[in-house]
Amino acid sequence: MKFNENWLREWINPKITSVSLRNQIVESGIEIESIHEFNPIFDGFLVGKIVECINPCKGNNLKILKVDVGYKKLLNIVCGASNCRNNIKVVVATIDSILPNGSKIKIKKIKEKLSEGMICSFFELGLFNFCKDIIELPEDIPIGKKINDLFLLKKDTFIKVAVTPNRPDGLSILGIARNIAAINNLKKIRLKKRILPTTIEDQFPITINTEKQSVNYFGRIIQNVNLNVDTPFWMKKKLFFCDLLSDNIIENILNYILIEIGQPLNILNADKIDDVIEIRMAIKKEFLILKNDTRIVLDKDILVFSDKTKILFIPGNINNSDLEPNKNTKNIFLTSYLVDKKSILNILKKIDSNNILDYYSHGVDASLQKYAIEYATYLIVKICGGKIGPINTKKSNFNSLSCSNKIKLHHQNFNKCIDSFVDSSIISNILLCLEYKVNFHKKYWYVFPPSWRFDILIEEDVIGDILRIYNYNNIPLTPLKQNYYFNSKNKDLKSPLLDEAAVLLINRGYYEIITYSFINPSLQDDIIPNNNQILISNPISKDFSSMRLSLWPGLLKTVSYNKNRQQESMRFFERGLCFSIDESQILGIRQEMFLGGVISGFYSKENWFSVRRKVDFYDLKGDLESLLEVICGLNKFEIRHQNILGLHPEQSAKIYLDNKYIGSLGKIHPKIEKKLNLYNSTFLFELSLNYISKLKFYNTEEISKYPTSRRDIAILVSKDIPFLDIITVCKDFFVNKKVEINLFDVYSCKEFDNRKKSLGISFVFQNFKKNLKENEVNLMLHDCIKILKKKFQVVLRK
Repeated sequence: MKFNENWLREWINPKITSVSLRNQIVESGIEIESIHEFNPIFDGFLVGKIVECINPCKGNNLKILKVDVGYKKLLNIVCGASNCRNNIKVVVATIDSILPNGSKIKIKKIKEKLSEGMICSFFELGLFNFCKDIIELPEDIPIGKKINDLFLLKKDTFIKVAVTPNRPDGLSILGIARNIAAINNLKKIRLKKRILPTTIEDQFPITINTEKQSVNYFGRIIQNVNLNVDTPFWMKKKLFFCDLLSDNIIENILNYILIEIGQPLNILNADKIDDVIEIRMAIKKEFLILKNDTRIVLDKDILVFSDKTKILFIPGNINNSDLEPNKNTKNIFLTSYLVDKKSILNILKKIDSNNILDYYSHGVDASLQKYAIEYATYLIVKICGGKIGPINTKKSNFNSLSCSNKIKLHHQNFNKCIDSFVDSSIISNILLCLEYKVNFHKKYWYVFPPSWRFDILIEEDVIGDILRIYNYNNIPLTPLKQNYYFNSKNKDLKSPLLDEAAVLLINRGYYEIITYSFINPSLQDDIIPNNNQILISNPISKDFSSMRLSLWPGLLKTVSYNKNRQQESMRFFERGLCFSIDESQILGIRQEMFLGGVISGFYSKENWFSVRRKVDFYDLKGDLESLLEVICGLNKFEIRHQNILGLHPEQSAKIYLDNKYIGSLGKIHPKIEKKLNLYNSTFLFELSLNYISKLKFYNTEEISKYPTSRRDIAILVSKDIPFLDIITVCKDFFVNKKVEINLFDVYSCKEFDNRKKSLGISFVFQNFKKNLKENEVNLMLHDCIKILKKKFQVVLRK
């Protein structure tokens, strides 16, 4: 938000310098991004009157003027403005005056005509960039008056502030003024009453047809307004300094209220509304057309405001193009609405954020909604005229939108936090200055935060709020005397299992990365659709508004980032917590440790001795099998082909450990690959370590001193039977014997009618106590083949 210091001092004007005022803004917890000084010096700029206006050439816009500025003689000035005419009062830059852009006014010839000055527009004065016509002044202003005195242009400072999501009070001059008043122990800010009597009875009935969403809605009809009027100079000046000035009077009034008291409002063309206002959820595939002809297709989780036949707007002042008021609009509908954060986040998934959505994301004070309607009505009627209707109100689940926390603050805890003593009277006074409601007790207070402080939830929040006003510089510096204690809850992050897995992956060419636990919900929804997301109440931004369900979004963003920087071969892994909804857990959130990895691009760097190829599914599968062999043993896990959301349906698989699902691997889905601009060879894996970490490490065994005996067989089997099923049966048959089983050949041809395949399987027998005899080996293999014939109808090939 950007504003000028003089506007702030209209609300609160402590007897301190500009530098001290800016320091207090920072001390109140609001960051100042930039400061610009404004020093208007308009020497030689006077009020003049056009006495004579002649256009000597009809095909030329240049006019020759005689202008009276209070001198003994009239000035000859050449002007080409379209609104230049006889008997109007204007702003005149006389000879030797200097324009804001640094140029000096001199006597010069224009089209062989002598010009002794310049008639100015606001643009030439460095104000209101879109105003290119010359300034027309009221008739009652005396000729020769200085422009500085006329426009009340004073030395000023433009201040641009940035606020964190938990400080919505920093997004208005009112909110900043409240903090300055508290720091300087001044009187509380009181809002001026701006209530005008109603003159008509017209109103739109309002209905809410949604149970889950929280809504607080106000609406008022104002008839016979004149929107074809110019914005008053006092309002133009303030909005220009805020970079929010437009040539639309309605837009300027709404922006003025937004900056001053932090309340978003919306105005619609009342003549285009069909009888009733309905607040409901969108119907799937319903759409909204904006004024730039953009078409937004809505989902059923989007809250909409509609009439009987069409959608009027959705939160964020995203209006139907037909409902936008223009200069010919006579009747308007002024609205103020407040909806829950989830509704706002659902809209942010569909469209980019705008200024109004930013205010709703941070939080809007419900107690000021009606005042904002009255304030806007006052300004509209004062500037544009009109007849006022009654305010119609509708609420649903209002308590969830308002701040009503009761917090117990202990004096002892406050002093313990700062390791110093502060008298209870000082704390009580600060709480009252911050407009908390306070119930006093002997050793503690019950405090109720003001309606605009949504972030005050626990005792520590109140302590932090008090310290902002008390000033951190007043807290004595004392060294810490507490022994450090490391919580064992996160021991999985530093477990030997994870360290061993990390070392193995690093040795195979992977780089470890660390990404944020909160991510963009739309990206997560693309990668892991149909999952309930855990949305953050006060996110830093849209890109950090949802807790991650998986490590994949962070891994893929890292791949995309590196690909955009010409990296052709990438291998990354990450270990960290992921979060999911589980009502059986504390706070209803389950935290689970995951290990994830991604490979993308080429298998190796370009070289002279081998053909370069891209990574494939089996490269990742080989890395994962090596990892699982180290973690849990070769015979404990299985990889089964199954479809997984977010992965390619033909190149995806699930991983099972002792028949329990523990992870997935596969190629990224083509749609996601295209959306994220990834290589067409990007493969992912992810393992849940909560179950793996409970396994006991397998013991090492002594190598047998007796020789092995190998047998190879070739069998014909149906193409539909996975090799894993055959190996599993063989392993179960030799469960009590030392036998290594391996597939070394797969073959198919037309002779098999494309319905069968030939598998070459090797069996390596070994005994720890004796040499195996040939007939013992043959007998064991014969019995195993017999089982395979019975279960899978295999045919032994000669």
